[in-house]
Amino acid sequence: MSFLAKHKRRSRWLSFFGLRLWLALMILVVVGRVCIFRPATNYPGAHFNQGTNAAWLGVEWVNELHDVEEITTLAHALDQRQIRLVFVYASYLESDGRFNPTYAHAAGFVQTLKAAHPDLNVQAWVGLPLRHVDLSDIAVRKEIVKFCVDLVQDAGFDGLHFDPEPIPSDDADVLALLDEVRDALGPEHTLSIATRRIWPILPDVRWPVVGQVAWRASYYREIASRVDQVAVMTYDSAMPLALLYRQWMRFQVIEISRAVDGTGVQLFFGIPTSDERTWTHWPGAENMRSGLRGLIEGLNDAEARPAAVTGVAIYPYWDTGETEWVVYETLWLGQ
Repeated sequence: MSFLAKHKRRSRWLSFFGLRLWLALMILVVVGRVCIFRPATNYPGAHFNQGTNAAWLGVEWVNELHDVEEITTLAHALDQRQIRLVFVYASYLESDGRFNPTYAHAAGFVQTLKAAHPDLNVQAWVGLPLRHVDLSDIAVRKEIVKFCVDLVQDAGFDGLHFDPEPIPSDDADVLALLDEVRDALGPEHTLSIATRRIWPILPDVRWPVVGQVAWRASYYREIASRVDQVAVMTYDSAMPLALLYRQWMRFQVIEISRAVDGTGVQLFFGIPTSDERTWTHWPGAENMRSGLRGLIEGLNDAEARPAAVTGVAIYPYWDTGETEWVVYETLWLGQ
């Protein structure tokens, strides 16, 4: 067997082992916390819904030409579902340092969408794959800032939604980028970020290794102090059962709401609707129903800070079917 083949085999084994270890740890965390008596109220989702929710939209809206009727239909659907913010996938930074030119029709889309739904906040969703993006390089950050500011201003977006992945806890380079983007965008534009999970047991402790997969509460506060909005990616938990995922979501809501309480940031929790099955996402476990139930259970928990939670963010909008929207309208909107 060649060295390369041995290396690939070892990498696959480590990845498989790491996933199983992560899953075992998460199940222990969830079961351990559930076994402790926890006072809670029993309010329905509509009690917590403020009518300000979000959704991630696909790149096809800005990469392809759509007629006015299509965009207007989208706007009316968003309005009826009380979605007031959309993160529209516009581009991502490629390994060669260039941003993918997938936003040729962004200006027309934004203008038409906002004409049909004037209260909608439309943000440019920009991906930063940090495995090949060196944010410690000031020149790299400068290029990212320039591209993002130009994109927002030229296309008429209300703001910028960053999706840098993966971000380990306490990453100072991400904080520096957010500071620089904030300064360049100015207060008239919204700055938001998609964020990672929090460690749900003693979240301010510097646990060994945990910082690579989950954030400390203090880092959440550092992020929150630099942006207007935080959208938590509470999916891809690797939970194989809906019951486990509901409890995982519940404790994410409790600890993250506590972490950002008092910062003034708008906080949205991602609700998964993807049908794609991966090692970390089991559609039978992570879905609209289990996600919303976990969220509502978390908001009802005596330790949570429901006033710190602005709403939910549906991911992804393009994969959300009518049956799932009925669940959303029933559990969250109370219709």
